[in-house]
Formats: sequence, C-alpha cells, structure tokens
Amino acid sequence: MNSVETSGGDIRKERDRFVAFAFSAADAFVELDDQQKVRYATGAVKSLTGMNEKNLTGRNFLDLILLEDRPMMLAGFDLAVKSGRCGPLCLRLKSNSGKPIRLELRGTYLPINGGGLYLSLNRPVGARASVGKPMDQETFADAAQEAIQAAHEGDRPAVVTMLDLDGLTTVMERMAPGDATSLMTDINAYIQARAIGGETAADFGNGKFGVVHEADIDIPELGQTIIDRVLMADPEGEGIEVHAASIDLGDTALSDFDNAKALLYTINKFSEENGKFTINDLQKGYKSMLDKTRQKILAFKNTVATGAFQVYYQPVVELSSRNVDHYEALVRLDGGGVEDSPFEMISFAEDAGVIMDFDLAICGRVMQFLEKVKEQKRELRIAVNLSGRSLETPVFLDKLIQLLGHFSPPRHWLQFEITESSRIHDLEAANTFLRALRKLGHQVSLDDFGAGAAAFQYLRALEVDCVKIDGIYVKEARDSDKGKAFLRSIASLCIDLGIDTVGEMVEDQPSADFLHEIGVRFGQGYLFGKPTKDISGWRPSETRPGAKKAS
Repeated sequence: MNSVETSGGDIRKERDRFVAFAFSAADAFVELDDQQKVRYATGAVKSLTGMNEKNLTGRNFLDLILLEDRPMMLAGFDLAVKSGRCGPLCLRLKSNSGKPIRLELRGTYLPINGGGLYLSLNRPVGARASVGKPMDQETFADAAQEAIQAAHEGDRPAVVTMLDLDGLTTVMERMAPGDATSLMTDINAYIQARAIGGETAADFGNGKFGVVHEADIDIPELGQTIIDRVLMADPEGEGIEVHAASIDLGDTALSDFDNAKALLYTINKFSEENGKFTINDLQKGYKSMLDKTRQKILAFKNTVATGAFQVYYQPVVELSSRNVDHYEALVRLDGGGVEDSPFEMISFAEDAGVIMDFDLAICGRVMQFLEKVKEQKRELRIAVNLSGRSLETPVFLDKLIQLLGHFSPPRHWLQFEITESSRIHDLEAANTFLRALRKLGHQVSLDDFGAGAAAFQYLRALEVDCVKIDGIYVKEARDSDKGKAFLRSIASLCIDLGIDTVGEMVEDQPSADFLHEIGVRFGQGYLFGKPTKDISGWRPSETRPGAKKAS
C-alpha cells in the first residue's frame, strides 16, 4: 500500500515538475485541433492575447492573427505536421485597442487526441517584431554574420542555405497579377517558417532566396513544398526546379573574421541579378570558393597595411576662369599606371565589407601630404573619396573623426566626395555624419551623380555642398539634344537648391562651353589635365567668385 502511494506521489511530482519546466520556457500554452481551433489554453493567455481561456476555446487560432502574418502561420502549421515542430515565429495578433499584440510562437505536433498542434506563446525578446516581409540583401548579410558569431560561441548552431528557384520568373509572368502575388507570399512564408526566429530569410529577387536556419531543417522537403505550390499555380503546369546549397556556419573553416567576410561576399555576389556565384558553384565546393575570396581579402588588407598604392591628383577647374579650384585624389595600385583605376578592387572591398580600411588609409595619406604642404607655406585643396558602405559603418565614422582631430591645416583644404558605388541605406545617420564634417569646415560632394538609381533620393536626404555630374551625361550631351536636356535639368535643379556642380569627363572645348552655359560651375577631365603625382607648382587663385564656405 505504501509503495503504491509513493509511486502515485512520484508521478504527481514528475507531472508538477514537467509543468514547472514548461512554464519556465513559455508564458502560455494553447492546444489546437487539426482544424486549428483552440481546444485548450492555459497560462498568461489573457495578457498575451487579450482573451481568457474560456473565450479562446473553440476559436480558430488563425482568425486571431493579422491577415498579412497568416501565410507564415499556415506554413508553420504545415511544417509542424511534417517534421514535428515549428518556430520560433514572430507573429502579430489582433487586439481591441487596434494596436497589434506581438507574440513569439513555437509549435509541436503530436498525434494524440485525434492529432493536434501544441503551441507555446511568449512575449518577443527586445524589439523583435513580426516579419511581414523578407529581408533584403544587406540585412540578410548582417543576419548571417550574427549567426556565424552565435554558432561559434555555441549559442545557436546554424546553417545558411541559398535557394535558386529556376523558372519561377517565367511562371509568374504567365500568371494573373493577383495570383502571382499570392504565390510569392506563400513561397516567402514557407522559407520564413524555417528561418531562425522566423526572421532570417531573404528574397533577393530573380527567383533567388537565402535563409539562415537550424541544422535539422529538411531543405529537400522545403524545396518539394515550393515545387508543389508553384506547380499548382502554374497555368501551363510546367512548374520549376529548386536548387539549393547549404553552408554550415559552425564549420571551423569560417571561424575567423576574414572567412566570415568571405561568406558575406559570397552572399552578396549570389544575390546579384547575374550572380557571380551560382548554386552550382556553391554545390561544387563553397569551401574552395570561400578560400579564394579570403585570399583576396588578405591581399587587399596587405595592400592597405603596406601602403602599396599611389595617390594621383586630377584638377577641378572653375569654368568661368579656368583656374584650378582643387584636386581630386585618385588611387593607383603599385605597378599600375595613371590610367589603371583600381575599380574592381574597390568594388570587391565594398562587397566584402572591408572598404573602411582603404578609405581611412587614403584619408591618412592625403592628410599627411597636406601637412607637408602647410610646412612649405603653400596651400592646396584636395577632395578624397569615401564609399557609401564606409559611411554606414559606425567604427569608420569614429576612426575618421579621430583622424581628423590630428589635422592641423585649414579644414577647407580637405574635402570629401561620397561615392555611390555602394548604396547607402540609413540616409538619416549618413546625413548626421555629413553635417558633422561640414560643421568642422570640410566640404562634401556627391560623386558620380545620376549614375545610380538612388541619386535623387540622396540629393533630397543628404546636405551637401556640391554635386559631381557623372561623365556619361556630359558625353551624351555632346551627341544628342536629349542628352543636353537631361544635363540642363540636373544643373537647373542644383542651382535651385543652391548646390555647386562639377561636370566630369570633360574632354573637349564644346563640352566645357555647354557646361558653363547651363550654369555648371566646375569641370574635370582630360581637357584640363590628366591625373598626376606632382602638383607642387599649383597656387590657388587670389579670388574665387561666388566661393562658398561649408556650413
């Protein structure tokens, strides 16, 4: 008798212990039947959902979720039935106040009581919110970097998988717009449901996707799910093929900073419309590819560390007087000539996230040169290029400000040109930094204006002193009336905004005359001088009509 009582007591203790452990991991629990209706709820459901257990019971759980988050919840249901579990997913529930209630949800499917989904609900950690849209390329690359760090710290072993849905664009082109949108919503939901936190998934466009997920996620099953959904939607019933390649972020080959950067470079190149790295490349040997990229990163860093580059200077003249106003600093690698631009190396450094070191090195080199100019009782004004990618790196901003703190010549001797080769995403933060530079007395220009899709967005959001009009427009103005009209419109806009302009790639007198005629203040190009290392004979003109001071 005693043994029976002891056994029963042990069972109750184990049950109580299980419940205690469960509630230490979640704020509330909800049990759903195979129709997604709530058949049991317990815990802090009132504070999480706005309804008590009684009001929840019998409700369709899907009806509680915001419409735009339902596809991911449905994908989670489907995943749990197939693999036994889903989540964590960040979702939003409706509320009487009108302000959505944010939840982090995990689910387990058990074939008991006729089959059902057992959900644990939690308040989201920090600022986590629902993921209504997949990440873009830049955000996904950052998420992958965070996952690498977490994997190596042992907190969260993870895998990054790149997906190429071959034929998806063709299928969507023959679908009705509404049906195509619905298909894309479902595909993104399938992928996000398998992502860590339901967040770390990206749609790169052109049928390419990326997802950071836990190691036990069944990627072939995900591919088949997508194939089935597309086949069902395709009016011609042809469907698509899904190709995937996965990289274990816990691999020791990715354990250092440079290899992490190499992985991010691979992600960036894969996501391009005509990606440099294809799924086949990744499948054949991503480690070899990463090793080659790592070698390029190390070579680049060695170039910076050893100063294996030269600085050439090309004049920028005032078109009204043809006096040299200042020079632009142009970099040439050791062993290259004046015409050998390191464009490919700089583009690689931007994609790999290591351009910051190069920008700081160039700034340091030019600043040292200007210090010598000051000692010689001369004056020079030089413009240095800064990558838009560097501007988005807080460490770079701190280091540049520190570097400028040691600069003794007049501030207006050193100007900065913001290049558009790498898109700036946080324009507000970038503008705050540009304001700081201008407040110190440095003039700031937008380089290659018009070459990128974001040019006018930059001009609206960033406070600059000057715009450098991309040389392609100067060349087109020589050949067509349309080119002249476009160039005139840019010049007119900048005049209205009170911003100086520089016409680039001015190679003949008619181009210079036209630029002056439409109000472009400065010109730069072979007509006025090629890049040169020796500018010791230059003296600034005594007067600079209409010269502006940085504000």
